[in-house]
Amino acid sequence: MIQDAIANADHTFRRGVQRKTKVEPTAEEYNIFVSSAWRLCQSGPKEWLRQENEYLRRINGARKAVANRVQKISPGSRQRLAPASRSPHNSQSSGIKPRTHTRRPRTPRPSSNAIDGFASPDGRFPTPTSQTSGSAPTRARAVAPREDTDFESIPDLSPPIETLDHLKPLKADWKGTALDLSNDPHLHLLHPSEVGLASTLRLSCASYLTSKRRIFQDKVERAKHHKEFRKTDAQKACRIDVNKASKLWAAYEKVGWLDSKHIMKYIS
Repeated sequence: MIQDAIANADHTFRRGVQRKTKVEPTAEEYNIFVSSAWRLCQSGPKEWLRQENEYLRRINGARKAVANRVQKISPGSRQRLAPASRSPHNSQSSGIKPRTHTRRPRTPRPSSNAIDGFASPDGRFPTPTSQTSGSAPTRARAVAPREDTDFESIPDLSPPIETLDHLKPLKADWKGTALDLSNDPHLHLLHPSEVGLASTLRLSCASYLTSKRRIFQDKVERAKHHKEFRKTDAQKACRIDVNKASKLWAAYEKVGWLDSKHIMKYIS
């Protein structure tokens, strides 16, 4: 019985890659095996120990053989063979022509003066400039957008600045050091409350006046069509940082400058 169990175990380990079988003895076979093993051990302990060691050696050998076989056929152990090098003599004799890669010439891209979606002061995006024939392609340099300061070209539909005398100061929160406007040439056109707001948002007086006029111009146009003027509308109307445009809208809203009573004369 012991010899049959070892033969079955050896056969199982040899075919363990294809068929994962597990031989389990029954209770009766287990009792017979224990009684037989005890009698053999009592009859000749040394001989019984030698046979057991031999059985273990055969089983361990079968396990190692299966493990080595699995490791050899595993996909990770496969090695790619380097392609055989072709010599000019062999390519000519076999009639195979060597491959020659021709690089296609790169077509130069036209440069554009529009940077990051900023328009020119007249509200139009500049057209791409074409390169002169025969000149080497040059990469267009990034040009910083011009500051929107042409407030004189926009009608002033904002409330009179004298109304700020009886209202709360225009305030806004902004990170960074406030801009010094003491030497700004357009300082006299702003109310002291507006000077503090423009300084906090780091806007020059001309840039502040332009953004203010764009906000109220768009508000009047939307009021004519019975539409509300929201914070997102102020962001679209201004040509400054959207966060600064939001701060302007919030400051005007807080002091009541965005009330419809201030623009009724422009609607009727």
